[in-house]
Order: sequence, then C-alpha cells, then structure tokens
Amino acid sequence: MKWRWRWNRQRSYIFVLCATLFFLSKYISNEKGRIDEEDEELSPVDLQEEEKKIECEPPGAIDSKCIADNGKPMRCWKDEEDVYFPASFLKKRFDMTGKVGKDGSTFELFTSYAKMRTPETNYDPLGAFGHFSTYSVETRDRVRCISAKTNVPMSTQWDTVPYYYPIQIAQYGLQHYSRLKIENSTRNKSEDDSKNGVILGVKSNEWKGAAGMHETTERLFFNDEEKGKVVNISAGYALANAGAYVYLDKSQNLHVVSFDWKPFDGNASFTVLAKMKQDDLLVLINYVFSEGNGKCVWQEEEKSYDEDIIVQKPRKDGQVSYSYSYVGNAPFGEWSTVTRDVLVDVARALSSGENRKKDDNVVLHPGDLRLVSLGFRGQLTVKQQINQREEQHLHAFRSAADWLVTNQDEKGGWAVPVERSIADRKLVLSPGWHSAMAQGHGISLLTRAYEHLHDVKYLFSAIKALELFKVNSSEGGVRAEFFGNVWYEEYPTTPGSFVLNGFLYSLIGLYDLSKLDVTQNEKSKIQEATDLYSAGIQSLKRLLPLYDTGSGTIYDLRHVFLGSAPNLARWDYHAVHVYLLKWIAGIEKDDFLSKTADRWIGYAYGKRAKHN
Repeated sequence: MKWRWRWNRQRSYIFVLCATLFFLSKYISNEKGRIDEEDEELSPVDLQEEEKKIECEPPGAIDSKCIADNGKPMRCWKDEEDVYFPASFLKKRFDMTGKVGKDGSTFELFTSYAKMRTPETNYDPLGAFGHFSTYSVETRDRVRCISAKTNVPMSTQWDTVPYYYPIQIAQYGLQHYSRLKIENSTRNKSEDDSKNGVILGVKSNEWKGAAGMHETTERLFFNDEEKGKVVNISAGYALANAGAYVYLDKSQNLHVVSFDWKPFDGNASFTVLAKMKQDDLLVLINYVFSEGNGKCVWQEEEKSYDEDIIVQKPRKDGQVSYSYSYVGNAPFGEWSTVTRDVLVDVARALSSGENRKKDDNVVLHPGDLRLVSLGFRGQLTVKQQINQREEQHLHAFRSAADWLVTNQDEKGGWAVPVERSIADRKLVLSPGWHSAMAQGHGISLLTRAYEHLHDVKYLFSAIKALELFKVNSSEGGVRAEFFGNVWYEEYPTTPGSFVLNGFLYSLIGLYDLSKLDVTQNEKSKIQEATDLYSAGIQSLKRLLPLYDTGSGTIYDLRHVFLGSAPNLARWDYHAVHVYLLKWIAGIEKDDFLSKTADRWIGYAYGKRAKHN
C-alpha cells in the first residue's frame, strides 16, 4: 500500500486529533507496563484494539468496508485518492507506537516503544552496574514489599504468596550500589558522615511525646555505657495502645528512619505515622513480630490515631493502618539497628490489596508524604537519638549481599522456591530450580560487596556460586549445550530454552569475578571464572546470529526444540539485548558483536534486513 499524506489544514487537524486521542491513551498504559530488565516472561502488550471505534473521519471521506489480509471486514475511510485504516489495526499489524509532540500539533510514529540505550563509559567490574542506578526495584508492581525481616524485596511474580526471588534481590542490591557509587563520586566530602559516605541527616537528640501516652506506659531515661542516652519503655503491646513516641522531623525528603533498639520479647513493636501530602491521609505502618499468615504486609482494621496526640479512639475516616512482619537481626535482649525507607513501605502497603490489579500499584516520590512520629510498645530499650535521612543505599546494598551469603545453598546457588512454567507448560521447572542469571547477578553483587565492605565472606560466596556453572541443567545446574556450544541457562529446562538476556547477564557476573584482585589462595578459583567466561563468549559469537530475525530479536530458542513458533523479543527485551551486547562488545573489543548491536539498534528505528 502506498501512503500519501496530504496535510491540508482541516484534514490534518482532525486526523491528528483522532490519532492523538488513541495513541495518548495507549502510550500511557503501555508505559506503565514497561519492564526493568528483570528476567520474567512478560504478558504481551494488549493489542485487542480492533473492536474500538474511531468516531472521527477525514473531511469528505466515505464510510467504507475494508478487508485486510483476507481477514474479516472492518470499518475504514476513503476519499478520492487515500484510504484510512484505524490506527488500532495498524498498531497491531505493524507493532508501531507513537506520541504527541511537545507542541501538541504533531504526532510522531515509532517502530519501537523502548529506548535503545548503550553504555556511556567503559565497563568497570567494581563500578556502577550498567544503568541500574536508574532502576527502582522496590516500586515494581510485582514486588509485594521490602521485607522488614531481611530488608530485601519479596515477590509475587509467579505466586500470590510473597517469596524471595534471587534475581530481584540481586538487582535491588546492584541498584543501590550503583546509586551509592554515583552519588559518592559527586558528593562534597564535607557532607559525608562516615568513610562510606552515608548522610545521617537530622538527628533527634531530644525524646518528646509525653502527651497522649496511656497511663500504664512507663519511661526511664538513663545513660548506657555502650549506647549513651537511652530510654527504657514499658507499654501495652496492643497496637491500639499509643505506647511512647517521639516526633520526627517533618522535612519531606527525610523519609528514611534509623535507630538502635533492644526489644526484650516478641510483644515489642514500633510504628511510624506518616501524612500524605495530596489528601492529608494518615498512614500508620506497624512493625510487629508476627508471621502475618505468610504475608509480608497486611492491613489493620482496629486502630485509630490523631496526628498531634496519639490516643486510642474509635476508627475514623482519613487514616489507614498496615503492619509489616518484622524480625530483628539480633536475639531478644540484644541491641540491633533498624533502618526503614518509610516512603517505600507506605507505597507497598497501599498497593497490597488482596484483589489488586496492576493499575493499583502505588509509586510515591520524595515530597509525597512527611513523617510525623515514631512510637514504641512492649518491653524495650531504645537509643534516644533517632536518625532521618534521604537515602539508604549502603544499607540496601549490604542487606542484599548479606541475604545472598546467608541463603546460598550447598550447591552454591540461590534456589527459586516457586514453580516456573514456560511455553504453555511444555517446559516446567519445579520449585527449587536455579538460574544462571541469578548466579551471574549474585556474583556481580558479591564481588562489589567484597571490595566495598572488605569482608571475605562475600568473596567466598561469589566463588562458591561458580559450581552450578559446571553442572548440567538435567542434574540441577545451569549448564547446557547447543550443537556442542556451552550455554548458561536462565531457565534450566530440559530440553533447553536458551534465553539470551539471562545468558548475557551471567557472562557479566563471571567477568566481574575474573577481574577481582585476590590473594594467591583464591587465584585458582578466579581462573575458573575466567575459563567459564571465555567458553561462554565463544558460544555467544557462534550462536548470536540465531537470535536475529532481520527486523528484531528472539527472546529464546524454544522453537528449535519444541517445534513451536519463535518467541520474538518484545521491544523491551530487544533494548536489553542491545545494551548487554554493546556492554560485552566493549569488554571484548569485538567488532562483530558491536556491529551486530548496531544493526539491532537499526531495527528499532524501522530498518530491516534486505529481501532476496
């Protein structure tokens, strides 16, 4: 079909208006569904748009019936020379997208909705991890919460009951490490409060809040030899009891709270009261020693608080209460440090409805709320100084690395505790499967933790993670072969699926460990990482053409073994392929890999391979 656009003023205004209304609604909905380069197989973009009617017609057009590719008749418009099909049909048939220009009078068509990024600098195995500093793992709709037990994400990606997903946890740690590195490189040294560059922000040196306490609540202030000024609290443990509390700094950017406390039993709890800026909603976040029936966050129904005087009273409108399941990092009767990003906790709580939809995902930004108070119940001692700050990058990075060390199994891996089915259940992984992408991400995080935190436990864990790369998928490892070429499987199914992006991420992890400066005792293990990486690079160069369609890329090679249609990569994943390939091409200084990535970038802008 030959398209000719004749932009007389009246026709252009009406056509642009029609296209604008359609694409603006679809563009916004599509943007909400973009991925953050996590490994899940996403649901296809909803393309069921043929049923929608576009009610505006070009001037002088004749309402007609058109047939496309021997399909069912559809409504279209034609005049003397041109034929107009619904934009919804064209979007589905040609996988196009678009947006209205800033001036509001132009409309721009795109072949790809995803931005093609390439690395801006040479890769540093100990530096920021790609563009992960732009990630926000904690705001993904599939992240149920940042666990108050472990301080790492819990996922509901493939199961309604929250679980720990190793890839997500490693990405969370790499995200915060990348931000830590970038912000530390630009931060004024005088602003640093420690050698790690953690800004402590406002310090609450005076304990307040006597008004409104229940008459049975007792407080005793004294000096502790270890912690200095502390307060010993004895208060009823029911959440309806205000307990003893301290007012927090109301600066909207200071949403991370940190303090030292010593709970004496499981009845102790603490609550942060926050106030939403938009509608003045009061949100209480309770941190309790409770399993929560398998939930990591749930809504409480029986509490009511007032912003200025926190007292027990009947529930009223304008406030909600949620609880997080909390377990301290020390036994009862010993000191431990609590750090929580209340902005994230409130957002995850508000998104935690039982029957929530994807559109229910709440994302909050600095300034959307302010903290009001921090209260305590039960039998406990707490340091009087309460710290508030803007970020928790070091804490999140360390928490993720510690989780990997603590939860690494005997095989050296981090098992996924839920079933994963692929290709309409033709390929099924039972709970307890391992992923090469998790191994690669985990190694990338642990090598950085070893270098930044100077603890050999992270190095030993990274080395142990190599073992699964040497074990075949059929035996519980992540190694597979394709025509004699080794492949590290993101989903180690039998037969193999050979996912490209997960394989590339695993290579990055192996490279990170291979470049680590270690003592003589660990050099042989580092050589193993080098050998595994080199074998993978050789396979990549041989098999990469199989992922090229001439107009895009293929997500995996399941069709080779299942006899199914190819699983084409969405533009999101195509963008991941481009970035990772450029990343590795830069490491290897390889012209073939670089030119392949350039060709794939061209596909995103409408270029196609030549026909015969």
